[in-house]
Amino acid sequence: MCLILTTWRLDGKCAIITGAGAGIGKEIAITFATAGASVVVSDINADAANHVVDEIQQLGGQAFACRCDITSEQELSALADFAVSKLGKVDILVNNAGGGGPKPFDMPMADFRRAYELNVFSFFHLSQLVAPEMEKNGGGVILTITSMAAEK
Repeated sequence: MCLILTTWRLDGKCAIITGAGAGIGKEIAITFATAGASVVVSDINADAANHVVDEIQQLGGQAFACRCDITSEQELSALADFAVSKLGKVDILVNNAGGGGPKPFDMPMADFRRAYELNVFSFFHLSQLVAPEMEKNGGGVILTITSMAAEK
C-alpha cells in the first residue's frame, strides 16, 4: 500500500465524485475508497460509473454508481438525494465533471452557454444542494477541479 494511504485516511467519510467514470475522477474515487471513504461514483456514462464501482468493490471498498448529466438541475438534485440515501451523509464533494470546446471566439453562443452550464453552474448548484447536508454533520469539503485545456 502506498505511504500516503497508510497515513491519510478517510474512514467513515462519505464522498460524491462527479466525472468519476474515467480519468482524474476515476482515480480520485478509487483513492478515496482505498483510504476508507464510501463513495458515489457519478458520471454521464452509466456503464463507466458501474465499472469504477466494480473496481472499488474488488479492492474491498464501498461505492455506488449514479448516472448524472450535471447540466440538468433535476439530475443534480437526484444525485444529491441518491448520495444521502445510500451513504447517509455527505462529507466530501468533488466537482470534477466538465469539458471544453473550441476556442472561445470560434464558439457559437449556444455552445458557450452549454459550456457555462457544464463548467460553472453545475458546480455551483451541486455545491448548494450538498452544503446543507454537510452542515448537519459539522461541515465538509467541496473540491472543484478545472482544466487548463483552453490554454492549448
